[in-house]
Amino acid sequence: MQELMLKNLPVPYRTQLSVARLNLKTLYGKLKRQVLRPALPKLEDGKLYLHLGCGSVNHEKFVNIDGLPAPHIHYIRAIDDLSPFKANSVDLIYGSHCLEHFSHQQVPVVLAEWFRVLKTDGILRLSVPDFDALCKIYQESGNEIDSILEVLMGKQNYKYNFHMTAFNKSSLTRLLKNAGFREVQEWQPGSCELTTFQDFSNHKIPANQNYYPISLNLEAIK
Repeated sequence: MQELMLKNLPVPYRTQLSVARLNLKTLYGKLKRQVLRPALPKLEDGKLYLHLGCGSVNHEKFVNIDGLPAPHIHYIRAIDDLSPFKANSVDLIYGSHCLEHFSHQQVPVVLAEWFRVLKTDGILRLSVPDFDALCKIYQESGNEIDSILEVLMGKQNYKYNFHMTAFNKSSLTRLLKNAGFREVQEWQPGSCELTTFQDFSNHKIPANQNYYPISLNLEAIK
């Protein structure tokens, strides 16, 4: 009945109501996490792995951090603020298609925060939309902007799902080096347990009867 009433509302009111419901759900989730948190992974080697912007993905070895509430998310918070974690305390940070949700002016600050919590020799493993790949897909599709629009700009179906910058290999490598990381290289999804996620890191989209990967996958060592 409630969903039927929602559909009958004018679009502006429907959007406002959806946003209000999401905000209330998020607030409730944050308050609930203050007293009840999912059990943190206990790894035999004592290492700490963070999955930033995890969404619906739940890897058993990672501490999940996301702005939206869900039963598997350990910390419901913005991923540019890792204040629950001490400096030099994290072995690995993984983030797939989340860095582009910050403005190009914010990105250096975000990377500095992620750099702060990593141990020496710790790894930041990222996947972002590859602007060079999207340009190729755009051309292969006959300059059809809709072929890359959601990947480039975000689906924009809720407040956290807007893209605010773009990367290619040279630009992201430069940003990582400027943040203090000493080594940057590509990584391959599915190459080991800690690179295997059901996410956009290995996603492909069709153009001109072929499928093309959309992601730039880089990892940086502190």
